[in-house]
Amino acid sequence: MLTIVVPVYWGRPQGHAPRPGDAIFDHPTPLDGESTLPLLLESLTRLEGGPPFRLLVLVAPVAPELAPAAEEQTRQLVAPFAETFPVEQVGPSDLPRFRRAAEQVGLEAEVINLHTYAGVRNLQLLAAHALDSPAIVALDDDEVVPPDYLGVAAESLEREEIRGVAGFYEDDRGSVFLPEPSPSGNIFQDKPILMNEATRRLLDQPGRWVPTFIAFGGNMVFWRDLFTQVGFDPGITRGEDLDYVLNAHLAGVPFWLDKRLRITHRPPHRYNVSPYAKLAEDVRRFLYQREKLCRAREEGMDPPTLEALMPYPGRFLQEDLEEQALAALAAMATPEAVACWGTPGEIVSRAVERARRLAPAYFAFARRWPALVRAVRG
Repeated sequence: MLTIVVPVYWGRPQGHAPRPGDAIFDHPTPLDGESTLPLLLESLTRLEGGPPFRLLVLVAPVAPELAPAAEEQTRQLVAPFAETFPVEQVGPSDLPRFRRAAEQVGLEAEVINLHTYAGVRNLQLLAAHALDSPAIVALDDDEVVPPDYLGVAAESLEREEIRGVAGFYEDDRGSVFLPEPSPSGNIFQDKPILMNEATRRLLDQPGRWVPTFIAFGGNMVFWRDLFTQVGFDPGITRGEDLDYVLNAHLAGVPFWLDKRLRITHRPPHRYNVSPYAKLAEDVRRFLYQREKLCRAREEGMDPPTLEALMPYPGRFLQEDLEEQALAALAAMATPEAVACWGTPGEIVSRAVERARRLAPAYFAFARRWPALVRAVRG
């Protein structure tokens, strides 16, 4: 049975400020706030056609002490839907069994977590595989799907050349493009412009299915012979979806985009995390990814060229990345943000050191991933 996996991100109650060490997710729902999850689950009840599925919900709180309340809150939200489709839940209380499997294959236990985007995504693969899923559909809790969604996904499942496929996000107006700021000349401030240009290039290619280096984590489909061989990089802080496509490429598996596979994205902007914190995570992400691709060549792999990755993410992997990052952080810094997350210079210097230290570890992790999958299945 196919598994639809949905992470649910929970934050501190409203009025409680983030604390150092809290996980940085885009818009976690406060424990006393209104979750978007029921809207997605209601759209799943209206699916027509496609293969049978179970729902697997992953519970990801921003801090360990919130875990019991987050797991109980999630159970209450999904309970009304359990009569319509099978429901499973995995949260922080389930981590020890997965961590034992990691230690069995020589990995650090902390590589299994629900505190980072990559950790959440790896649990979506491992937990679904423990349920013997032949394929995984990854959605997010702030989306709704059209009635024909699984039928469209199944058409990709039937194509022999495709092992992993992504689809587009649409807004409430049906557009796949992000709102664009006025061009600034800074790549971080102009990120929506660069992402939209990459989307246009994909749409301009002929055919329904096109090779891609871009994916959207809340609209991806993984086949068993892909997710048992390739995991998400524990070192990536944001953009784990796009990074997974690069990991697949390094493993010799091309990723595809299906122009018809679409969901509606309805992010709850009232719960957004600090823009400065998100920018700092982006800086860490791209500096790390640039270092990893350089290391891949030393590992004898064949990473994509910058030209193939242009304009996005390629423009963020060039030599002026540190300069661009410092300028963007300085423009957004406030005394409160700096007190919590550091000065622009501190963020960039720590990110450079972190990338050099952690990037080599990805390749050891990648070699052990298939064994971890087998251990979890056992």
